[in-house]
Formats: sequence, C-alpha cells, structure tokens
Amino acid sequence: TINTLTKMKKLISILMIAAIFLAACSKEKLNEQPLNESPDVFNDIRLVTLTDGSKSTGITMLEFTSIDHYENTIGALEALIEQHEDAFLSTWSSLDDDALNAKEEEVGFVDYQPLIDFENAYNIPSSMRQAFELAEADWLDNEELDTETDPSKVYSFDIAEMTLLNADGEVKIGDVLLKLTNKGFVKIDNVDVATLIRIKEGDLSAYLEPTVTTNIEFDGGEKSGSDCHWWKGKDYWDEYVTNSKKVKLHVHFHSYPWKGVSKARITSYKKSGSKWKQYRMNLGVANQSDFRDNNCSNSLLMWSGWKHKKRKSINKGNDSWGAFPQYRAENGASVFGQFQYAGNSSTRVLVW
Repeated sequence: TINTLTKMKKLISILMIAAIFLAACSKEKLNEQPLNESPDVFNDIRLVTLTDGSKSTGITMLEFTSIDHYENTIGALEALIEQHEDAFLSTWSSLDDDALNAKEEEVGFVDYQPLIDFENAYNIPSSMRQAFELAEADWLDNEELDTETDPSKVYSFDIAEMTLLNADGEVKIGDVLLKLTNKGFVKIDNVDVATLIRIKEGDLSAYLEPTVTTNIEFDGGEKSGSDCHWWKGKDYWDEYVTNSKKVKLHVHFHSYPWKGVSKARITSYKKSGSKWKQYRMNLGVANQSDFRDNNCSNSLLMWSGWKHKKRKSINKGNDSWGAFPQYRAENGASVFGQFQYAGNSSTRVLVW
C-alpha cells in the first residue's frame, strides 16, 4: 500500500543516515552495501486494533500475511542489526574492550536502533522489546544481580522477534492470533478475539475453546515414562572476574505451531560503579540439537556451526519446520550450547 511504502521509505532513510554517521563512510561506500532487506520484505505489515464487538478497549498488534512473512521479517531485522553493529565496529574495532565500550557511550551508539526505527515507522505503541528493555534497565541498576528476577526469564525470545510482538506477546498471522509467553504459545484460529480477551483476563476455560491450540503444560505435560517437554529454558552463570565481569550462558527449546527451535545464547556483563551493564567483548557460541518427536522417541540431529562476534550478546540455533506437536526436547539430551569467552570454553545442556 502507499502508506506502507511511505513508512518503509522513512525507515530506510533513518537507517541510512544512522549508518552514515556511525561508520563515517561516504555515500559511495554506503551504496556498495545497500539494505538488501528492501521494502518488499516489510510489505503488507499492518498495525491493527482488534475488538470482539462488545469491549470498549481493543487489542493492538502487528498483522502479517503468513508465517513466511513473519519469519522473513524477523530475519530482515536481524540483518539490519548486524549491519548496524558492523558499521560501528568498522570505525572503532582497533580499540581494546574497555575503550570500545567507553567509546560506545561517548558517541551514543544504540545497539538496537534499527528495531527502534522499525517500531517508530509502524507507530507501534508498545512492543515486548520495549517492555524487556525497561525491565532489564531496572534489573541491571543494582549492586548485585538477582538471577531469579532476570527479566529474560519472562521475556524469553530473541530481541528481533520481541519487536514484532506487543507487550503481551501477541501478533496476528493470517487469520491466527498468536500469543507467546515464557510458558509456551497460545494459537487462536479464526481471529477469535473474544477468546483471546478471556485468556488475557485469566479465564482458564478459554483454553478449551475449539479455536485454541496451546502447548502450555498446566499439569506438567510429560509423556508417560519419559521426560520430554515442548517449551523449556535454562541459564548458567559464570562470574569469571569476581564482582566485576560475568556471562550468562542460556539454552532453550521452543515448539512453535509450525516449527521446533533450539537456541544457545551468551550475554556479557560488567559492573560499572554500583550497577551492571552489558559489555561488548569477543564471544563465541554454537548449538547442537537432538530433537525428539511428540512421543519422545526417534531423533533429529542438527549442528549450527560457530558464530564469533565482538558483541554484548550473540546466539546460534537450529530449527526444523513441522506442524505442532511435531517436536519435543528431552531432559539433558536435546539442546547443547557451546560457549567461548575471555579465554574460557564450556558446554551447557538444557536440563530441568
């Protein structure tokens, strides 16, 4: 639509200006590395407000035409973040870690500026990314980090995906309303807004409606004689410099309505005065997966390969498409994260 193209022109103009400023590069150099995520990738995204016809307050969320549209948008946003980060490092990569982090604050570099620009272009009033950012800032503003109150336990998705979800984890894909939580997903067919409202209000009977599919395991959800689940995550912490530097090593498995996902993520932190900040340094991560089927048998082996970047947080994962309930993870056997940081190497497995 004309409005969509206008928004995308505005978004790409903002991103190009930011890239020019941060990378201090010429127009010719910028044109050598165009934003290949053209307006076509973001085409037909709409911000919609849905009601059930009887409620005065609607539910606002982004709308995508299909699962492919949703997934491709996530991929495009991730690519924009990489370009944004690489532009910054192309100018300042000669600095050591402390100087690089100081320079980042000095010039006002914002890691996820492309995501902010995307939200602004679509006039998104409240995203899960915004909610996570506020909660994380509050959590880091402490002398000691309480790992039990880490907001990533609630906001358990990659940052690009959280940009596409409203603050309550909701998005419209075709005629499906999808709600993502730290406990699993709720898929509501036929744009059944009334049922979504009931679920948001805590009505557990709404999960029994014929339009609803969910993998939230209210009763534990284990298969008889096995230890497999659709949705699990675990953090491991290493304070490798006492009261100064630490990393969070995260592994998880999520079974979406259309795919299974295994992920390993490493995030770096450094203490600054009486609070903590994410800290840019050389990080490495890889993911090995062994998916189980819905009966917790058979297996699907996958290896992600390594990713090494000078970042505050990086992840690597494997996914396989298949209609729910295609995949589960087995306790201690399905998701392995391999991590490298500050001369250390370690492997962590998803257990519960």
